[in-house]
Amino acid sequence: MSNYVIGLDYGTNSCRAVLMEIGSPKELAASVFPYPSGELGILVDAEDPHVARQHPQDYVDGMATNIKNVLKDAKSNVPGFSADQVKALGFATTGSTVIPVDENNQPLAFKDEFKDNYNAMAWLWKDHTSSKEAAQITELAAEIRPEYLARCGGTYSSEWFWAKVLHLKNIDPETYNASYSFVELCDFLPAVLTGASDPTAIGRSICAAGHKAMYADSWGGLPDKEFLTELDPALADLRDRLYDKANASDQSAGSVNAEWATELGLAEGTQLAIGAFDAHMGAVGASIKDGSLIKIMGTSTCDLLITEKDQAIEGVCGTVKDSVIPGYIGIEAGQSAVGDLFLWFVNNIVPDSYGADQNEKFKNLTAKAAESKAGQYGLLSLDWNNGNRCVLVDMDLSGLLIGQTLHTKAHEVYRALIEATAFGALKIVNRLVESDVNVEEIICCGGLAQKNALMMQIYANVTNRKIRIAGTEQTCAVGAAIFAAAVAENTSVGELQEQMTVLSDKVFIPEESEVAIYSKLYALYDQLHDSFGVEGTSMSLYYVMKELHAIRKEANNA
Repeated sequence: MSNYVIGLDYGTNSCRAVLMEIGSPKELAASVFPYPSGELGILVDAEDPHVARQHPQDYVDGMATNIKNVLKDAKSNVPGFSADQVKALGFATTGSTVIPVDENNQPLAFKDEFKDNYNAMAWLWKDHTSSKEAAQITELAAEIRPEYLARCGGTYSSEWFWAKVLHLKNIDPETYNASYSFVELCDFLPAVLTGASDPTAIGRSICAAGHKAMYADSWGGLPDKEFLTELDPALADLRDRLYDKANASDQSAGSVNAEWATELGLAEGTQLAIGAFDAHMGAVGASIKDGSLIKIMGTSTCDLLITEKDQAIEGVCGTVKDSVIPGYIGIEAGQSAVGDLFLWFVNNIVPDSYGADQNEKFKNLTAKAAESKAGQYGLLSLDWNNGNRCVLVDMDLSGLLIGQTLHTKAHEVYRALIEATAFGALKIVNRLVESDVNVEEIICCGGLAQKNALMMQIYANVTNRKIRIAGTEQTCAVGAAIFAAAVAENTSVGELQEQMTVLSDKVFIPEESEVAIYSKLYALYDQLHDSFGVEGTSMSLYYVMKELHAIRKEANNA
């Protein structure tokens, strides 16, 4: 009799689930649940573009809907299938996505008095309102705990756990004081299914803790109380209501309780793997190995590598043991806007002459842009419309386009934006190589990689590296399923990865003539990058975007 697992993947706009047979790469059933709240699932603020929250109820409803859907689908289409054969669930989520909870591990957003309070919602990974607090954390750590910063690339980000918690405390003390603890989404979901009523006792992810909360076993777990007291005494008190130990995702977070088993149609006692971030599990689902750079390409891009060499890399989001594949150091980097950048352009700038809807516009933009060659339009862009995650780690930076004329067309700008994301990707690759990290191949996954051949060819030409494509669009869910299988079967992730992942036959080879032109364009990109993004360079324009940001903030608060 076959055994099965379900991998759940929580993205920025929707969540999905796949059902897989343990030891097979076939995806036997799948379901997608768009988050119903806000705009494309995100609670936004017209007065502050940095706000990005989500309603935790969407997560719970999505989980229930997707699990029921895949079980129903499997019963109809998989001969002899029974829900009792589902042995474990795995969870991949966005992060750092932080949920304020009460002493019973219930999100504050579930309470009537907080149901309309954005600050009581989940603070989505792309919420950048905490830049001031992130700078404060960076400054203090540089002074008294430099080892904390070394593990996260030298700069603490506004996207991460402690910055968001401190910002909530600063702007809304009432909501902060009502929060007994704070839980990452990847830890919240398995805890829901266990029925856990104590946030200090739930399974915690080494991926989330190590990459976003400055956790490391070498210094005793989370940042020490002396450091947190210097930051804000309230955070030192909070530390006692968080956790002492975080674990890899091949470890159990408990099992499905009787109530949820009845609700979902699963067997009571179905195992739950410790959760992790979507990109990290996506890397596993995309066949990561030492020497492979995995690019998970969605609204943003996350880059993952594994290595046996334990080192810190400046400007790279984090180096954490066991965060991708247990036994290896996981290296995380990435870009804050890729798919989001293209969506912004199509939804706000592209004229209707390119199509009646979003899909038609993308199709026509891509077709027209593919007719040209590198450098043909004389355009150059910076890919910072949502800030810079790597290697500058500065969320106050913004986008830039130069070279446009009265003859510039929308598809020409679209190509320049694709090229900008490719240049940003090369900037990260170069930083890794300069740090003696082995980058032998690039494997791309996600909808952009699967569907946009023009983009993949441009990436191959800009990076001057062969680009391979993952064999599934659901790498994050597949990765979650692999970890579920590891928990269910007590089998190594590496062995299961060989059995349950495939690569596409699609391969994009660098084109020599295009590589030469892009080398020249990248040199100009590099100059713009440092002029606008690095303080103190010759002919620096570092202050321009900062001043624009300050003026906008002042005008909106007037």
